[in-house]
This record gives sequence, C-alpha cells and structure tokens, in this order.
Amino acid sequence: MARLGLEYGDWRRGRDHGVIPGPDHGEFWSRAAAEDLVGRVTQLREQIPPQPLGARRCAELLAGLTGLDVTGDDLLMLAGQGHIAQVDWFKGWALYDVAAVRHLAAAGDGIALVTATVAGRQAWLADSITTAEAARWLGWHPRDLERVAAGQGITVGRFGRWARTDIARLAGDEDLLERVRREQLLGPDQAAQHMEIRRRDFDYVVAAGWVAPARHITREVGTRKTVEVPLYTVGGLEDALHTPGVDWEAVRAVKAGEVSPLREHTRLPAARADVVRAFCAQLGERFSVEVWPHFWNAGDRWEIDWEQRPDGHPTEAEVAKALAAHRGASQHATRIVLSTAVGDVIRQARADLEPGAAVVIDTETTGLSGVVVEIAVIDAATGDVLLDTLVNPDGVPVEDGARAIHRISDDELAAAPGWEQVLPRFLAATGGKRLLAYNASFDRSRIAATHAHVGLDTAQLPQPGRWGCLMEAQTTWLRIGRWLPLAAGHRARGDAEAAHQVLLQLARTSAVLPGWPPGGLVTALIQFSIWIVSDGDPLPQWYRTSLIQPDRGRPRPYFDSPALQLPGRRRTVRRRPCLARPACATAVSPQPGSRCARPSRS
Repeated sequence: MARLGLEYGDWRRGRDHGVIPGPDHGEFWSRAAAEDLVGRVTQLREQIPPQPLGARRCAELLAGLTGLDVTGDDLLMLAGQGHIAQVDWFKGWALYDVAAVRHLAAAGDGIALVTATVAGRQAWLADSITTAEAARWLGWHPRDLERVAAGQGITVGRFGRWARTDIARLAGDEDLLERVRREQLLGPDQAAQHMEIRRRDFDYVVAAGWVAPARHITREVGTRKTVEVPLYTVGGLEDALHTPGVDWEAVRAVKAGEVSPLREHTRLPAARADVVRAFCAQLGERFSVEVWPHFWNAGDRWEIDWEQRPDGHPTEAEVAKALAAHRGASQHATRIVLSTAVGDVIRQARADLEPGAAVVIDTETTGLSGVVVEIAVIDAATGDVLLDTLVNPDGVPVEDGARAIHRISDDELAAAPGWEQVLPRFLAATGGKRLLAYNASFDRSRIAATHAHVGLDTAQLPQPGRWGCLMEAQTTWLRIGRWLPLAAGHRARGDAEAAHQVLLQLARTSAVLPGWPPGGLVTALIQFSIWIVSDGDPLPQWYRTSLIQPDRGRPRPYFDSPALQLPGRRRTVRRRPCLARPACATAVSPQPGSRCARPSRS
C-alpha cells in the first residue's frame, strides 16, 4: 500500500472490487508482483471505485456538477428509482455510489432525470402544506386532522405534507367543520374556560350530571405516579349551557371565594382527603386516641396509624371494621393502608419516653473498629445525664481520622478511668432499660469490643434485643430511603442529647397544641375548613386560643410547632398575608381599616 501511494480506503475498495490482486506468497506479495503493481499504479487508480458518500454529500456533488438545486431528498428519490446504488453503510447511514452520481451528471438523459426530480419536489412543496399549517387553516387539533383525513380517504404525501386541494375541500365543508368542532375534547380546566365559569363551578356542572366525560387519558405526575384525566366534548359543554333553570350570567358573575349559585342544584361529592380525615377524626374521638393520617403521593394512597391505649385498643381489626362501616371512607378502602411501620415507630418512641423505660447512649471511639474512649448515657424520660465520662483505651491508639472528629487528646485519655471502672456505672445507668442510640449497631459493637479487650465476659452486657436504633427509626418516620447524619459536635454527651431530641421528635409527630378540639389536628383542620366556606361564622375558639403567642400576640402556624422541627434543620413556611391576623389575643375581630381577619379566598 505504501509503495503504491494509496490511502487505506482506496486500498480496501481496490481489494474488495478485485482491482488489486491478492498476495501470491501466502499473506505476502513477491517482489515481482509488487513491482508489477507499482508499474500499473496509474491504471489501478482509475479502476478503483471512488469513496462512497452519504445522501447529503452526494446531493451536494450532483448540484455542483449540474448547477441544479439538488437536495438529499432528491438523491433519495433517485436511489429509490434505482438510478444510484447504495453500496455501503457507515454508523447506520447509507452510503451511495459516487460513480453513478457522476454518470448522471455527465449523460444528457441523466441531467433530464435530475431536472425532473428537482422540479417535482419543488412543485409538491408549492402545492402542499405542513400538518401544523393545515390544522391552523381548519382550526383543528392535528389529532383531529389525522382522524378526519383517515375517514375521508385523504392521505399525507411526501415529507409529511398535505395537498392544499384536499385541505381546501375540508375547509369548505361547513357541516364537517361544525361537527369536528363539537367533537373536540377539553380537559376540566379548559372546559371551565370554554364555559366562562370558575373551575369550582365546573365541578358542580359535572356533579349535576349536565356533562359527562367522553373518555379519559393517562398523564404522568412526577416520576412515579399517573392520573386519569377526564376529557369533555365541546358540544356537550355547549349543550349544558342550555340547561333550563340555570342563570349562567349569575354563575359567571360570581367572584373568587364566593358561594356558587349552582349549589342550589347539586352538592359536590366529598373529596377523598376530606373523607379520610373525617374518618380519622371520628376514629380518634371514638377511642380517645390520636390518629395519624398521611398521604403518600407517589403511591396515591393514604396511610393511617394511631395511638394505642394501655389496654391495646383500638386493634388493627377494630380499625378495619370501623373503616368498612364508614359510609364515605369505605369507598376508598383499596387506597387506604392501616398500621404502617411509621406508626410502630411513633408508638415505640412514646413507650421509650415513659419513666424508667429507656436511656439514650452515644460513644466516641479510637476508630471505626476500635474501642470506646468516651461514653454518655441520658435518661430518655427526663433528659438527665446518668453517665458522661472519658474511657482509657488501654493501649489502643486513637486513629488520626477519629481524633480529627472528636478531638480527644492522649493526655485527656491517660488520666481517664479504664473500662473496668466505668462498667459498673454503665450497668447501673442502663439496668433493665432499652438502650437507644443513633446507629445502635456501631455503639453496641464498640462497647462489646471494649469489654472483650479488657478480658471481660460480654454476657454481662445488655443483650441485642434491648437495643434500638434511632437513626433507622427516623428514616422510617421521615419515609425516606437514606440515613441522615446527626447534627451534633461529635462528643458523646452532645451526640446523646441530639439523639434524645430525635426521640422526642418521633414521639411528638402528632402532638396536639393546648386548647385544640378533641381529635387533635384532624378535627381542627375539618372545623377550620368548614369555617372557611361558611359566611359570617366566628373563628373557632381553639384557633383563637391556641395559635396566638402570648408574648407577641399573633397566630403561630401549626408547622412552626417545636413538635415538627427536625434537629439541626429549619422549615420555611410561606404564610398567606391575611391568614386570620388579629391584633392581639383579646381582639379577634378585624379592626377598622385592617386587611382581613379571615383567609384570602383568591
């Protein structure tokens, strides 16, 4: 190949087409054969086929040779007619015979053929329009155009374009245009806009049975959820506007937040969320317990957990029976899950906060596989520190990574008591109680390693069944798939106190603020929702008494409650500017000139 001065592509095409003979001595050419090829190199170059090109580059070549406006589509048309052969592929793209392209440009009949191909394409472009242009001309959705065209026997032409004559014929059929217009489908929001009424009023129209969905479509919400969206025909919406006895002008005149005049004709079905919350409120009032409903959006289902009385009631079977007997919630029973792992976490956390039930432990160590150098024990019920001491590691060196975290020096550890002296105090502080830790498996294993290091029997230590992990419990409570770091300073006492705050958080997730009605948050939300849609009713007493801070005299949103604050984290709450803002605890009514003492209804 080097002696002939050929590029690899020319050499390969010459070999593939038999222009260059194969080797005459095994895998090699003899000197005589090579000299013969070198002597015929000019002839060989003329016989080797040219490098094949893609459609666009072949079209550019043909345009340059003929002076015509040749495009890749014209080249594909000529190839489809068999005038230009496809000879190879490159990364999924077809490559065409350049020699055939040059032959068309050199022959008279070839130039005429190319001229006719170019003229045919240009004529079709002039006599056709795109789908978007055709849909705008007819005032239809492209989907309606394709549907009607199929029914009329009209097919799309080259480049996905429609003949102007076909579209003009459709545009001239007024009956067809009106029928298609009435068959157009609109979603609920679009339907309300078409009827020129509020979205809420359209819900009344549907509830009254004046319109019905023609079909439903599935739409993705986020990455894990789909919803069924009803679609309504324009004709059905316009027919509903002729319903006798309805003053549609009065309906259109209603402002945001005002009661709909259509309430005289029907009532809206209760939303699933309202029904579930009402069931939870009734359940809590019936058994005198707190109920914790939670909506899992990704699974489109409600999860209900509850507090259990000392006598073990209500049981899951009792709650399931109450759900089946509830007229509204029973209709959604397939989308309601009773007694989840979150409820187990809450109940266990509350049990651990009982006096004498549990302690919270944290340790600092010489390393991930080392021994204990500091230990703290806190009473879970009172928060009192029962043990807080350094521990001499008995010759085990502190790793640099561990020292960088807890910053305990060797001098401090040299003067600290050994594990044999700390052990009696540890057993006295933890005797008969559950041991809670943030990453309990680590603390338990390091205490056991320390115990074994000094030659003591690990059977003296609390058994694994008495340990509980607050990190795993918090992950379950938050319904997330990862563990969160503990927001503390990496010293035993500080970390134990931070873990104790996590325990309090788990137990107070449904805490009821002072003055709230029986049933807690669920009942409060229901009463507040009823107050919003009522006219002239005073604020609920629990709202006036429980959400006003005595020190500042203004409401405090429920989600600012310390019961819902994560350790080391802040939750930002967007407040609506006129959410029942009385001037002081004794003045609940709006003052003259004030904005509003009730929520905005916009």
